[in-house]
Amino acid sequence: MKIEIAKMERMSERGSSLLRLIQNSHTPLIDLLIRESIQNSLDAGSDSKTPVNFDISVKQFIKQNVSKHFEGIEDGLNRKFQDSAQKSIVIRDSNTTGLTGPLHQEYIKDNRFGNLLKLIYEISMPQEKKEAGGSWGLGKTVYFRVGIGLVLYYSKVKLENGEYQSRMAACLVEDESRADALIPNNDGGLKRGIAWWGESHSEDSTRPLINENEINEILTDFNVEPYGERETGTTIIIPFIDSKKLITKRENESNLWWHKSLELYLNIAVQRWYSARIDNELYPYGNYLKPSVNRVEINKSNMEPVFSILRSLYLAGSVGKKITTEFVNNNDINVTEIEIYRTLKSNVAGRVAFVKVNKEKLKMNVPNNKKSPHEYLDLDNSKDEYNTPVLAYLRKPGMVVSFETEGKWTIGVEKTADEYILAMFVPNSDNTVKADEGNISLDEYLRQGEKADHSSWSDIMLDEKKLTIVDRIQKRVAASIRDAYNKEEKESSSSRSGALSKSLASALLPPAGFGKSPGSGSRNPGGGGNPPRTRAGKLMITGNRIGENGNTILDFEITVPQKTETLFFEFLVDSEGSKKIKGNEWEDENEIGTPFPIEISKVVLNDSLKANLQKTSRFGINSSAQIPLKEFSGKTKGQIYLINHDPMVQASIQEKLD
Repeated sequence: MKIEIAKMERMSERGSSLLRLIQNSHTPLIDLLIRESIQNSLDAGSDSKTPVNFDISVKQFIKQNVSKHFEGIEDGLNRKFQDSAQKSIVIRDSNTTGLTGPLHQEYIKDNRFGNLLKLIYEISMPQEKKEAGGSWGLGKTVYFRVGIGLVLYYSKVKLENGEYQSRMAACLVEDESRADALIPNNDGGLKRGIAWWGESHSEDSTRPLINENEINEILTDFNVEPYGERETGTTIIIPFIDSKKLITKRENESNLWWHKSLELYLNIAVQRWYSARIDNELYPYGNYLKPSVNRVEINKSNMEPVFSILRSLYLAGSVGKKITTEFVNNNDINVTEIEIYRTLKSNVAGRVAFVKVNKEKLKMNVPNNKKSPHEYLDLDNSKDEYNTPVLAYLRKPGMVVSFETEGKWTIGVEKTADEYILAMFVPNSDNTVKADEGNISLDEYLRQGEKADHSSWSDIMLDEKKLTIVDRIQKRVAASIRDAYNKEEKESSSSRSGALSKSLASALLPPAGFGKSPGSGSRNPGGGGNPPRTRAGKLMITGNRIGENGNTILDFEITVPQKTETLFFEFLVDSEGSKKIKGNEWEDENEIGTPFPIEISKVVLNDSLKANLQKTSRFGINSSAQIPLKEFSGKTKGQIYLINHDPMVQASIQEKLD
């Protein structure tokens, strides 16, 4: 193949800068490769009624047979690699459109570059499909980082006239400053570290090969099969890889079986990021995924337990179908609609599906000895005595964006000892985000807020203001999971001995004398042990205990000054930082958006006084009370009966005398 060396031009990328475009330091390189390559294949799916076939294989080839096809770097390749036998990663898809579009920039009409030019010859050019996983622009740079920067592209496409055409080109991106750089510098000028190979188009330009015989000869030397006569798709060959270096190994991961070979790791990586779409004929947005590694198929019957469960959660969250498998019972799966208001055409932003599973269901016990969900998902749980909850979230393309164990997605969700909480948020992708300057889909909103490496979501600016859609979704997802498992916590708490009542009350409320203006009192200087005096106008908690139904009872007393007409008190919940949230504020859709977790069931008072309970305006939770004092003055006592709907929250009380 003829070489075309990229010329140095103004504002042009160099090889060294391209290799640094996406430096994702928290995701292993092979995982990035799987995420990008499968997404590109799925975005190119043709017949939506059939699956996209995706295979990633590790193949051997003979160095001399391959190097001869690359004009200008043949000798450099032969010197660089001593062993004759070399390995490549071969990524092959079918039932896809292939690399369509013009063969050269000179043939572009109406600014339509097509997939071929975008993938091989351009950088930072976005996908035209709004529902696509990302762009052809930045994610593809991972191909150049897997091997030595050399990538061969082979595709079979169906032309507009009905004929089929094979296409092949190669690209090398390298650090031009390295002493062992392969691309020749014939004119002695500045080097860019970028070159392409194909057939001659003009004196200083190439285009992809289209001659079937030439293409098949190169494929044979790479030990790769050509596509069938009427088969379309794309194959990406990354030669001269070091398979051992590509497997992420850490000291505490030496016992993970999938770190023993590149092929095993690839199998787990495919399941890790695409469990939702694997062998899923119910996938609602087009092609489902039929993947394989070294032509060994991955399907719903041979997936690892944690990935099979995540697949079940996606089905429950996307199409509302709960399915019983050997790993999870459909009755154990919880599904909650996540509603936010005003910003979306429909209030339902999506669903969160979640489940709590034990080690037996996960096959972690003898004789199976499967690893924990955290190990399969590459999540560090070594510093925790208990198991942190795991929340996955994704968009329409079906690739998990991230697995979260802390932060807003899981805030307040209880850790577990012998069980694991697994959850998945599936957005209502076709919902509409209302904007003054044109509405967009929720999926497009989330897509625009993804980082370049698609590793997280964040809110974006629309109509010159930042919406809080993602923030509100996160808070409601965490609250939904907390609420579902609070009942178990309360039932467990109520069955404990009375000795635990004080500790449970302390988890709900700080010790006696808490609140905005606690009555600290004073002690007898002589040390006689007299109880603290209640200062006039200050409500003091004098005791706490657990009632027969498991709810909390707070004993209080207050000295009421003369000419006081009412006593008002309300409960507040601590949030991040030092902020304390009142009932109506908590229930506001721009804050938490769920019922206030601390509810007053009744207030019992001495001296014939009576309390009027006051409800929050949205969900009607009794979060405050007003006590008419009439002409009463002096000391009075009473009890506040509380229902705590969320044992994870910390609460305080605030009072006011008028």
